[in-house]
Amino acid sequence: MFKVGIIGPEDLVEQSFVIAQQYKGVEPIKLFYKDEEQTMELIKNNNSLVDGFLFTGFLPYYETQKSNITKKRLFYYPILGTSLYRVLFVMKVHNGIDITRISIDTLNSEEVREVYREIKLPDENLYINERGLTQFSREQYINFHRSLYESGKTVAAITAINSVYERLKKENVPVFRVVPTLYTMRETFKLIEAASFTHIAENNQIIIQIIDIKDYNINGPRLSSMEMRQKKLALYQELLNYAGNYRASVFPAEGDEFIILITKGIFREYTNFYEEIPMIYDIEKKLSMAVNMGIGMGKSALEAEENAREALLLSKKKPGSNAYIINQDKKVIGPIGNGESLNFALKSDDKNLLNWAEKTGLSISTLTQIESLLKKLQRDRITATDIQEGLGVTLRTANRIMNKLLSGKAAERIGIEQPVYRGRPRQLYRIRLKDRV
Repeated sequence: MFKVGIIGPEDLVEQSFVIAQQYKGVEPIKLFYKDEEQTMELIKNNNSLVDGFLFTGFLPYYETQKSNITKKRLFYYPILGTSLYRVLFVMKVHNGIDITRISIDTLNSEEVREVYREIKLPDENLYINERGLTQFSREQYINFHRSLYESGKTVAAITAINSVYERLKKENVPVFRVVPTLYTMRETFKLIEAASFTHIAENNQIIIQIIDIKDYNINGPRLSSMEMRQKKLALYQELLNYAGNYRASVFPAEGDEFIILITKGIFREYTNFYEEIPMIYDIEKKLSMAVNMGIGMGKSALEAEENAREALLLSKKKPGSNAYIINQDKKVIGPIGNGESLNFALKSDDKNLLNWAEKTGLSISTLTQIESLLKKLQRDRITATDIQEGLGVTLRTANRIMNKLLSGKAAERIGIEQPVYRGRPRQLYRIRLKDRV
């Protein structure tokens, strides 16, 4: 049984407690606060009583994760687009508020405006606080909403922070709180239950997969908006099947994205120790869709998501469907499953490699990709064409990399290689990255 302390305002904690009863592997403990600043005290007083903590809001989660006050497993409810749709519906339908003249905090500006475009409402008179929760200042948030309302620029406010919500209510500013949907809550408890089943609490690591639709119809005609929605729903069903089979949780996100939470042990088994991701091929075969996938590992959900986002950017640079993994040490694996996967690093403490990076002007990422390519080829000599094919870059870029290696004395010309078939002879180089600088 995984004992989880639920930290948040009373209404959300009570609601979470009721939902938790549906999961046999979870034993919930109520930990109310009236103010987010009470979070640290709650953790100190209950740290020895629980296996982990669930935060009903991101801010207390972030502050706890940053403080290193506990080594216990941390969870939080992500705020997704469906939560914003719901609060806008309540404001418009139940309260008759003009939702085109409101102020919003903590949510991403582009994501908010995308929601408004989808529901075909103007967004010119929206005021969105661009300051993220990592720069949180309660008074700044309160002043932001209050000043806009008092000046007549807005008629109501939306906040994701409970203390801001309570304060604005006291000051008679019409305010509504963005809260997680029931679906989000249930999916989070599924993850917590999976943590108890797979002993992820001891492992202290989760994996986040972010899937983005690259092409709705591979090599086919352009689809209508209705057909695209139908295919997106079909993809969602495919991901739900995957989640059901592997004790994962899937969340539809903004745009064409889906987020999947899964335990490391199960994911490692599913991918045959990160050699392949069957899901990508299943999606292509069944739905004729191409997808990009970024997979992040970390000791916290925040770290895992940041790494997944970086991995997704790498995936988008490659043609077709593919996936990349970035782990908590910033080591990169990818593209996965096409036989061309390389392991490389985004950062390194290797002084020799750092010296080579300084001498050549090449990044640690590029140098470790070359090392991985040499290991895969099982030799220390290479051509620019090998770099082109191995790193998935243009020949011009490969030649530029080779010239930098030469100028930094990390490579030396040793001869010429004649292609098996007709073609120009290629310069052959020995790479000296293993030599001491």
